[in-house]
Amino acid sequence: MAYSYWELALYFFFYSFGGWLVEVGIYAIKEKRVCNRGILTLPLSFSYGISMVLLILLLPTLESNYIFQLLMALIVSSAVRNLANFLIERLGKGRIPKDSDYSMFSGELGKTTVALLIALGFLFVYLLVHPVVFLAVHTLPQWLSILSVIVLAVLSCADAAVLLYVFHIDDRDGENEQRRREYSRDKARFGRRIYQLVWGRIERAYPGMEKALPGERCHVFAQGICFDKLIWMFMICALLGDLIETLYCKLTIDVWMSRSSVIYGPFSIVWGVGAVLLTIVLQKVVQKDDRYVFLAGFFLGGAYEYLCSVFTEVFLGTVFWDYSDMPLNIGGRTNLLFCFFWGVLAVIWVKVCYPRLSGWIERVPPVPGKILTWIMLLFMICNILISAAAMTRYTDRMAGKAADNAVELFLDQRYNDALVEFVWPNLRIRDRANT
Repeated sequence: MAYSYWELALYFFFYSFGGWLVEVGIYAIKEKRVCNRGILTLPLSFSYGISMVLLILLLPTLESNYIFQLLMALIVSSAVRNLANFLIERLGKGRIPKDSDYSMFSGELGKTTVALLIALGFLFVYLLVHPVVFLAVHTLPQWLSILSVIVLAVLSCADAAVLLYVFHIDDRDGENEQRRREYSRDKARFGRRIYQLVWGRIERAYPGMEKALPGERCHVFAQGICFDKLIWMFMICALLGDLIETLYCKLTIDVWMSRSSVIYGPFSIVWGVGAVLLTIVLQKVVQKDDRYVFLAGFFLGGAYEYLCSVFTEVFLGTVFWDYSDMPLNIGGRTNLLFCFFWGVLAVIWVKVCYPRLSGWIERVPPVPGKILTWIMLLFMICNILISAAAMTRYTDRMAGKAADNAVELFLDQRYNDALVEFVWPNLRIRDRANT
């Protein structure tokens, strides 16, 4: 895949910002406050941008060999990070903090573990995030991409020049020390401003919500029905749903068949979203008799399955299931037998499965749990977007449409017919002539 210089520059700034967000996010989760973890006033961490651009150029040469790709990510990320810290120490004469602080890990084993985790993170971004970024960049007008790069480059150079000036002036009087303190305060104000903006938005949306006090810690992760728990429920049930369907196919038709909804990983979106809906909606009837829970699941499950069928057909031009040959079907999209199963599943879920899964999730340590929540969310968002793009392009190829731009060429190369048909063996293209 050939990239223009403007593209690579845009990727550099995007991933520099993304790396800065990761650093700030981890620190905020750990310390319960926002702090600018970069060396600049701008929200940029250049070592992440440099590493990612290098990997974008290098990793395609090791396509499909994930072990060597991981090794390459480890070498590149470690080399760039160490070089960046060396330059920072030399240029800043010990006054500028390192780009990243992993002092919480001690010993060679701790450092090796951190380096490996960072490499895995880069590989994850390359495989899942970068295809989405690639598609987004190629939807932008070229003039906008070039203008963005120029503006960001000018701002970065100005910020770096101010930084070097502040930290290289002579220390013979207190005025210069005061300038350094002012620069540090500017960075701190930047972090506080972000904190105020975020909480201002939250308070407007949820007036009754209170901010956590400095130093306050959450001793129970994902207590009650909250955002974190719902993400974990979605991922767990999406995985279990795929495994159940795979075993069902093996037992009924003696075929090991992929039942995944997405390109990467054995995850069934229908099961994951269904579990979240059952958790939220059925909490209002969980204390009532089982028959009320059954009826709620019966109608909710049937409507949900029908809606999923319509969505995939209308927006993706594909059909994943068709119950037209079964009795008591509703437009071939659902039937009363499966509605009955949804009702039974609802009772089992709210009475048995959810309480146990909820208890297990709440035992996760708060900080790792919060980090894993956002990793899983990012993973699944990118996975869904990539899968939708690959599926849409597959339908176009089946219709005889050749690739006529960089995005379509990328999708044809990365997600070819063989891969799509392996992941979705039951995929049928909607008959456009009859719609």
